[in-house]
Amino acid sequence: MDRYVEQEFRTLQGFSCGNLSDSDRGKTVKPGKGEKMKPKWTGLCLSLILFAMILAVGLSEGEDRLGFRFADAKEAAELLLSNRDYYDNLNQMDLDYRMQKKGATLAELEAHAAKQTRDFTPEEKDILTGIMAEIEQNCRLRGYTLPVMDNIVFAQTTMHEECDAMGYTHGTQIYLGEAFFEQDHANMLYVAAHEVFHCLTRNDPDFREAMYRILGFTVVEKDFDFGPKVRNAMISNPDVEHHNSYASFSIGGKMMDCAVVFTTRQPFKKPGDSFFTDMMTGLVPIDDLSFMYDSNEASNFWDVFGRNTAYVIDPEETLADNFALTVLYGPEGLEYSTPEIIRAIDTFLRQS
Repeated sequence: MDRYVEQEFRTLQGFSCGNLSDSDRGKTVKPGKGEKMKPKWTGLCLSLILFAMILAVGLSEGEDRLGFRFADAKEAAELLLSNRDYYDNLNQMDLDYRMQKKGATLAELEAHAAKQTRDFTPEEKDILTGIMAEIEQNCRLRGYTLPVMDNIVFAQTTMHEECDAMGYTHGTQIYLGEAFFEQDHANMLYVAAHEVFHCLTRNDPDFREAMYRILGFTVVEKDFDFGPKVRNAMISNPDVEHHNSYASFSIGGKMMDCAVVFTTRQPFKKPGDSFFTDMMTGLVPIDDLSFMYDSNEASNFWDVFGRNTAYVIDPEETLADNFALTVLYGPEGLEYSTPEIIRAIDTFLRQS
């Protein structure tokens, strides 16, 4: 299994995913043949102009639509463990992989997670404040209107409780790892914009439905009740709060409406094991929630998800990457493999 998706999970650097061909479908999340999205010269010039405009206009002008605050380590631990819908629904494989031991218990994970929270330094708060201001100003200068959200809470952890990811979310809480601040400015912007998207989709169901429609997904009212075999093979992702969407995939020459799930074929056996070793994006027919296809079997998989990012374990993650690309670079800023997705997000944000 190509280790790229593990890097993607840890860094969320979707803009370096490359161009994905149909032959890559069998790898599920493998990038293209060493290619990377390259900034167009016109896009680079536009980006420089945009940056100059930000400096000229100033970050304080305009209406702020993304209100946020910072949690200290004590509050972060309390907030983290308050997300009962997530913790109470972890399966045994989730617990074992996170704790790196067989037979791990929820109590052990909760105790471990509570010890991972950290305080932000004043410098880190300044960095995040600047990044959020830049995201807001990018949106204003591109004519985008984001849903108003004034309840984002930033918290910091070591990320050991979530397999050393770069960041993740619960509700409108954004958890960032210590390594987040070791990245360059462009990567920090990208990760922040990606995580903000998750908060927006939870805070505004209409926004979520509109975004999912761009990829051809339909959102239904209730989460799907997967059968035990599917449920026990799933890897829980805090960024994916609901499994209540489906799209049509061509499997065996037949179009099937399927939900998308992130799974692994390999149960935890020993310390050092990673669920990335034999991971799989699964497709579960909504008329048979006890059965799961490998996404390799869907001939139109990449047509549905597009090729702008390799982070295709769920429409929520794919859209978060595409949203970040749109907000930071716009439709002309990069040579996108699937530009129609970026254009659709751009149009929606302009019309909102």
